[in-house]
This record gives sequence, C-alpha cells and structure tokens, in this order.
Amino acid sequence: MDVVMRVRFFMIAAALLLAVGIPALADSTDNLLINGDFSAGSGNRPTAWRRESWIDRPTTAFSWIPPFGDEQGEIEINNEKLNDARWVQSVVVGPGLYDASAEIFTHAVPPSSWAGAFISIGDQMVASLDVKGNSNWQRREVFFRVSREHTRIDVKLRLAGFMNFAVGQAYFRDAALRKIDRAPEGAMVLDLDANPRLWAGSRWTLLLLWLILVGALVVGWRLLGSASDQ
Repeated sequence: MDVVMRVRFFMIAAALLLAVGIPALADSTDNLLINGDFSAGSGNRPTAWRRESWIDRPTTAFSWIPPFGDEQGEIEINNEKLNDARWVQSVVVGPGLYDASAEIFTHAVPPSSWAGAFISIGDQMVASLDVKGNSNWQRREVFFRVSREHTRIDVKLRLAGFMNFAVGQAYFRDAALRKIDRAPEGAMVLDLDANPRLWAGSRWTLLLLWLILVGALVVGWRLLGSASDQ
C-alpha cells in the first residue's frame, strides 16, 4: 500500500510540475526581446539596447528611466533640434509571422512632422503608425513576415524616420517581439524581405543594371560633347 501511495504521490507531483512549468516556460520565451520591460540597466543605459542617431549632435539625448514603485521602466529620446534617433536591439529570427509592439508617449512633437515616434524593423519601411503631439500612452505595433533562416532584424524604437527628422520627446515602454500564428483580421502584414529583394537580385541582374548605367553615362557624355561642338 505504501508503494502504491508513493507512486500516486510522484505522479500527482509530476503533473503539477508540468502544469506550472509549461506556462512559465512559454511566458519566459514569448517575448523575443531582451529587457523589453526596461527593468534592467546601469547608468543611463538599459541592458541589451543601444543608441543610434542619424546626426551625432549634443542636442539629442537618450535616457533610461528605471522602474519605480508601480511605474514601469521606460526609455526616452529627446531631440532639441531636428534628428532621427532610436533605441535599437538586434534579434536573429527564423521564417514566420511576427508582431513587434511598444507603448509610446510623446511631448512637443509637432503634428506637422513627417514622422513622429514609432517602432520599426530596420529602415525598410516596415514600421508602425507613429505618435505625435502631446499624447497619452498609445500602443503601436507592426506585423511582418520573414522568409529566410537566421535573419537578423533590428527592432528600433525611434523618434523620426529615415531621412525624416523631428524634434520633441518620445517615451517607450513594454516593448515586445513575438512570433504569432496569424495576424488580427484586417491587419496589414508587411514582407520584411520585399524591399531588400528589389536591390538584391542575382549577379547577372546587377551586371545588367551596371551596364545600363554605364551606357547611359556614355550616351550622356557624347550628347554633351556634341552640344559643346556646335
């Protein structure tokens, strides 16, 4: 009887461990970003995130705001003069459908700016809608598809876009990158590899493009020479 009771005890204990352990494992790997809640860091830098700006100027400042009490950790970008600045984390992913998101709050970002604060994947126009003006916290997300193995992506929490500068302050919290089975109905799903494919043809395609450009230059040079002789 003691042996039977022991077997039952171990079976129940194993079931409980599985019931508790499996969701915990799923939660720990659900967000592919490291320190997406900005709870860890040192000095003025959150762990696993780096700073980038199109123009290196002292009027652009990056800040990390650690969690305090019930408040979540945050990161900030402050552009006193026009710039394109961002916090960046690189992640290697495989083929599939992904959702990148963050909560965003802005202050003094002119509504007339070409781009406000948003989340993007690299600089290939795979980006969420932006936030401008003096806003409340708003969640922004972008759905995108990856088709290649071992694809390195740069998740960028940014103020202003590629060659579209802006001033003001942007705050970010609760950033996440998740692999999903399907996007919400009606959501736009962008192809991460679409834009690079426009420029990354075969070597024969690139050679043909190079020959066309050279030919155009030669023809243009001859036309200029003929016009100068007249």
